[in-house]
Amino acid sequence: MKIVMTDKAKKYLEKKGEKVLTIDLLIAGCCIEIAEPIAKFGPPNSDQHKFDLIEEDGYTVYFLRGIDAKDDCLTITLNKFFGIEALEVKGIKLL
Repeated sequence: MKIVMTDKAKKYLEKKGEKVLTIDLLIAGCCIEIAEPIAKFGPPNSDQHKFDLIEEDGYTVYFLRGIDAKDDCLTITLNKFFGIEALEVKGIKLL
């Protein structure tokens, strides 16, 4: 799998002083579960054996083993909503 980081994402990580990310799925719901890809700073807190590791452009990226990516590539970009900046993961097949 390939990880691509946009320039905006790299500048954001530089501003935050972070070089390690974890890409995970946030699963929520009661009757119908919904999975949302998330990017967090740092290595996985627990169950590190469930994650694969990729070094890309000087960054360490852990991603949940078994994530199905379109064209075998994930893109990390920066999203801004009402002035709040957050990393966004694109390219994951959820269904």
